[in-house]
Amino acid sequence: MPQGSYTHFDPQALLHDLFDSEEVVASVLGTFADWHDGAQSDLKAAAASGDAPALARVTHTVRGTLAQLHARSAVEIAQGIESRCKQADANYHPSEADIAPLQQELQAVLAEVKIYLAG
Repeated sequence: MPQGSYTHFDPQALLHDLFDSEEVVASVLGTFADWHDGAQSDLKAAAASGDAPALARVTHTVRGTLAQLHARSAVEIAQGIESRCKQADANYHPSEADIAPLQQELQAVLAEVKIYLAG
């Protein structure tokens, strides 16, 4: 698999986690690429509904997946959204603006994953 500079996820850490199996890494990253669009849709739907507990659940799931890829920036963004939603009172209704940074970072991770898989 390609070496290079990746700023949105850490393929070397993932490779280490997966016992240096490039085949398994390729499978995990391929699954992430397939999962990405559904995750984006789930985030958008939860934010559009204005339902903070629902958005907290979605961002928790997204955060877990991103943590497996060592996508540190995206994990931090997701954690922030999840925390805000969990600590919010009944008057807080998230919107698509709240998830925009996470959506952008997910796109950046996906772009790097595709580069990695193409190598």
